[in-house]
Amino acid sequence: MILFELLQCVRNVSQQLGKASSAIFYESLLSTPHISSEELVSRFLRILETGYSSSTAAILISELGADIAWEKELSNHRNLRKFSTNMFLSLQSLCQKANSWSKVLDVVESYIQFFVPKKIVLKSGAQAFFPLSGSAVVQSTSQIAKVMFESVLDVLMLLRYMISISGQINFTHDDVSRVKLDLIPMIQEVVTEWHIIRFFGTTSSESPAIEDFSHQLSSLQIDSNVDKRFWNVKLGKCDFSLAFILLLSMQSSSVELGNFSVGRLPNPNSLISSSQEFISWMTSGRSGEESSVFSNSIDLALILLKHHQYKATEYLLTLVDEYLHKEKTFESLQSVDGKMSALLHILGCCLVAQTQHGSHGPVKEKKVGEALRRFFRAASVEGSSKALQSLPQEAGWLRIDFSSSLSAAAWKVEYYQWVMQLFEQYNLSEAACQFALAALEQVDVALETIDSSSSENLGETVITMKGRLWANVFKFTLDINKYNDAYCAIISNPDEESKNICLRRFIIVLYERGAVKILCDGQLPLIGLVQKVERELAWKAERSDISTKPNAFKLLYAFEMHRHNWRKAASYIYLYSVRLRTEAAVKDHQMRSSTLQERLNGLAAAINALQLVNPSYAWIEASVDETSIDRENYPNKKARTTKQEQSPPDDDLPQKLPSYIDVEKLEKEFVLTSAEYLLSLANIKWTFTGNETPSSNLIDLLVESNSCDMAFTVILKFWKGSCLKRELERVFISMALKCCPSKLAPSLHGKGRKMHGLLLTSSQDELVHDSFDAAAFAQQYAGNSHWETLELYLDKYRQFHPRLPLIVAGTLLSADSQIELPLWLVRHFKGDRNESRFGMTGTESNAASLFRLYVDHGRYTEAVNLLIEYTESFSALRPADVIRRKRPFAAWFPYTSVERLWCLLEESIKSGHRIDQCGKLKKLLHGVLVNHLNLLKVDSDDVRSSVS
Repeated sequence: MILFELLQCVRNVSQQLGKASSAIFYESLLSTPHISSEELVSRFLRILETGYSSSTAAILISELGADIAWEKELSNHRNLRKFSTNMFLSLQSLCQKANSWSKVLDVVESYIQFFVPKKIVLKSGAQAFFPLSGSAVVQSTSQIAKVMFESVLDVLMLLRYMISISGQINFTHDDVSRVKLDLIPMIQEVVTEWHIIRFFGTTSSESPAIEDFSHQLSSLQIDSNVDKRFWNVKLGKCDFSLAFILLLSMQSSSVELGNFSVGRLPNPNSLISSSQEFISWMTSGRSGEESSVFSNSIDLALILLKHHQYKATEYLLTLVDEYLHKEKTFESLQSVDGKMSALLHILGCCLVAQTQHGSHGPVKEKKVGEALRRFFRAASVEGSSKALQSLPQEAGWLRIDFSSSLSAAAWKVEYYQWVMQLFEQYNLSEAACQFALAALEQVDVALETIDSSSSENLGETVITMKGRLWANVFKFTLDINKYNDAYCAIISNPDEESKNICLRRFIIVLYERGAVKILCDGQLPLIGLVQKVERELAWKAERSDISTKPNAFKLLYAFEMHRHNWRKAASYIYLYSVRLRTEAAVKDHQMRSSTLQERLNGLAAAINALQLVNPSYAWIEASVDETSIDRENYPNKKARTTKQEQSPPDDDLPQKLPSYIDVEKLEKEFVLTSAEYLLSLANIKWTFTGNETPSSNLIDLLVESNSCDMAFTVILKFWKGSCLKRELERVFISMALKCCPSKLAPSLHGKGRKMHGLLLTSSQDELVHDSFDAAAFAQQYAGNSHWETLELYLDKYRQFHPRLPLIVAGTLLSADSQIELPLWLVRHFKGDRNESRFGMTGTESNAASLFRLYVDHGRYTEAVNLLIEYTESFSALRPADVIRRKRPFAAWFPYTSVERLWCLLEESIKSGHRIDQCGKLKKLLHGVLVNHLNLLKVDSDDVRSSVS
């Protein structure tokens, strides 16, 4: 009678909440992130107490209108009052019939026990369990779980409602405590159990990931395994739920339950019996011992993981973990404590596996973080070593097989390393690093427990183990680009061999990723490792291609420059230039120019570095082959020793003495390399042979390619004295010949030949063209540029060789005796007009020299005019003061050349060549000489009279 009244109350609560409440509660548990069951129950309870909220009324107004919404609100209010009154009367009647609330609670507890899944000892032959269709069993199990779930949920809501109105129904404090501490936890466990069973029956299975190689291999069906083909077909289908996987795991072969279609209507009793057996197997296993689905969740999870049902496994174990994490007061939960570590371990493995199957970005990071927490919790549970080793063989790679004789700290070292390797397998370096560091921490704890520096329990020496773990930390931090942490792992490594290997790997990885700048800019404190880092960089530089970026030699240069090791920096960058010199010799034109440009940069950097050193030590040692960098190339502070000062070797074997390169040699090599670079731009090949003095052929090539600046730079750098003057004369002769019309274009005579235009014409043979074509214009432009270039460099380098104007003029007249010498060139001979008071004397290129050139090349008119100009200027001189009132008596004229000009004019007249012109010139010359001699005689008489 009491149970009947109780069920009436339960039905009233269920009707008041409606049929959707259980569905909402179930879906809330499935949603991610899901609303906690306590919060959802509180909301349902608020509906039972006060009805629907004002927000619901506002929605009704917007949808149905104000009038209909008002009527709906009134109706709900009447229903709420009716429900409250009926529940109050029903609960009062229930308490009166039972005489006390304690008896009512006893009936409730007995009623709840009815919902606890029954424990059935299954037969040994799994194939005898289910003679019926598997689909019918799964469907029946789902329906049973649904009904049980909804019924227990209604009881839970009734108890919570009774607590909320405890003052009205005379519910004592002891009764409330019993409900909260005993009945509600019991109901929550039962609700969760039926929820899990219903979850298995209604959730579709997950198809294997496409990336799963084993799945791809089995899908080819190249073997005769029927079971594998069956799973490949069924997994992922919407009608193949998780319950089918669990159901088939109870059979010896999937073929025996392969017929899922209902061939005939099953016997209801047999169907219910089979469903109860299946539920019992899911909750307590085959033995049927008193337990719950929580204690059997590990076995269920292993079955799901075997078939790659990672999401379902995560949900199952997470739900169990969250439930067990609450305060445990119900007896049946105490049996799970020993398996907590195994549950957390499997959940962590499941989360890790999911990171490789569709999880990306924040979702993946979240799963990795949850896996970290689960593994650390699993290791911290007391007795975790035995629990993890007790996992069945079916657990496969999830099973931990360590020695049970290890201490707690030693076991954690092994377990953390196992987890570290698991994360490493899935390329989760950051998480793997966390467990490597945790293992390192436990090594020290393990040492304290055994009080020894070398532990037999750890299986290897402590230094070796720490070195291996620090090497793993280095590897993981390097994988995630945490270079500072990776370097800290290197310097923390106590194993020297492992430290050197990690350091080499560190440099190689930084080099490959283009992040080696942190080694050269002082970000890392290389205390005690400078020489090792330098050696590794040098090893890398010697064995790598110089075209790779970043360049190892440049890194060495930056590395040494940052530490103010100027000579080392110069040595490494010079070796780089030597390597480039070898490369440039075998490359094509375009690549050769870029290589030479890079070599110039290297030589300039070497010069700059050596200029920072004290001049007494501003040198580097060049090895015999100029490419080896394995050995030390220079002393710390040692004055340079010449070959003559070195003592002869004691042994009879010939030894090559080391050579030294100072700033001067580097500058010379820089100049020659610059010349080679300019020639390469002009598509002229010339290779630097290594000789200190270049050949004259280089100067000719530079002048020919119009690289005059570089030609003069080479000359001034490598030649001195008479050799310098000789090379300057050769260059200006070549430049002058470029200005000659006969050199720019051949003289073309005849009316039938096309004229391409001459830049400059002689005084006799001037040609007039009807039109100028493009070639003639370009040629004229080139000729003008040659004249401008000659003028520029003659003004600039005349100070090095005063005879250069004479060389240029002689070359021009030799090439074309009738050429008009430019005014700027004639001015070089005439010089300052104040010097004419001494006649035609001056420097080597003076007016007398120009006069001789005119005479030698038949330019008689210009010679006579030049002589007239200077004699008239001499006669026009005035005394400087009273004492020196006479003209200078030290004036000089080229009388021999004047006499020779007189003779040549007479010969020309006698030969009948230009008689009139030569006659006029002879008369002019005669008049000039007479006037000049008369002036000299008058001045001489004045001097004689003044003396007497």
